[in-house]
Amino acid sequence: MKKLAVVATGWHFPLHFYQKIAEQRIPKGWEVDLFCVSHRDPSYALEEKQQVIMNLGDSRRERYDKILYKKIATVDDIKLLGWHYTLEPNTIGDWGNTNQWLEKNDYRAYDKFLFTHDDNFILTDKMFEDILPQDDWLILTNSTGNAQRRLRQWLRLPKPFAVRGSFEFFTKGILDMIGGKFDLSETTLTREGKFTTLGSFTELSDWNTTVTPLANLLKEKNLLSKVKSLSSYYRMSIYCFEGERGYIHKTELSNTKEEEKGLDIIEKHG
Repeated sequence: MKKLAVVATGWHFPLHFYQKIAEQRIPKGWEVDLFCVSHRDPSYALEEKQQVIMNLGDSRRERYDKILYKKIATVDDIKLLGWHYTLEPNTIGDWGNTNQWLEKNDYRAYDKFLFTHDDNFILTDKMFEDILPQDDWLILTNSTGNAQRRLRQWLRLPKPFAVRGSFEFFTKGILDMIGGKFDLSETTLTREGKFTTLGSFTELSDWNTTVTPLANLLKEKNLLSKVKSLSSYYRMSIYCFEGERGYIHKTELSNTKEEEKGLDIIEKHG
């Protein structure tokens, strides 16, 4: 029997996300364990999201957010859905949450992993059935294709590479390669004791450095061809719309056109 560990960063707590992951169909020969590594109590998210959601308009992205945040999950809600919930110090987010899980769990007990934020809109219950049997990748990320990547491609410059922990499937082999822990030595910002954010794009920009050591390792070992993506459109695949700082409607100007193309195609796909 093969095993998947889903490790979600707990910060925004839309019940929709936790339900949709828990409701995924599991392919024959697989077992799935669900883990939420939280950096704050969901009560902080409840107050934060209520204020935003009540002021949303009726654009298609805002409608997705209204569905996503119809209810904020409590710790009890999450546990009742079968998730193992832990509250950890709010140090470094993204791969920092993952490292906190790795410190307390033996990753070698699992064959594959889904590392994900919890502000993602999951679109289907067939995701695990479709993805887990695949064996032609070491890392499967939700999307590439942000505007900077396409601009640099057009200019024939080196393309930026980032596996951010937003929504990525990993194999055990990659975790073996990095020694069972993500290298966060280039990251300096920690937020221990802080449980709210301003929501700006620049507030957590230092955490962008968490992606660099892994990117360098994959290049050094000539493994970039083993990093596949579910979509060529930034943040948008047929399985998952990624939130930006908590929301589907939130977007950086340089990425908006690319994201909208992805949304158009996916909604047309059905």
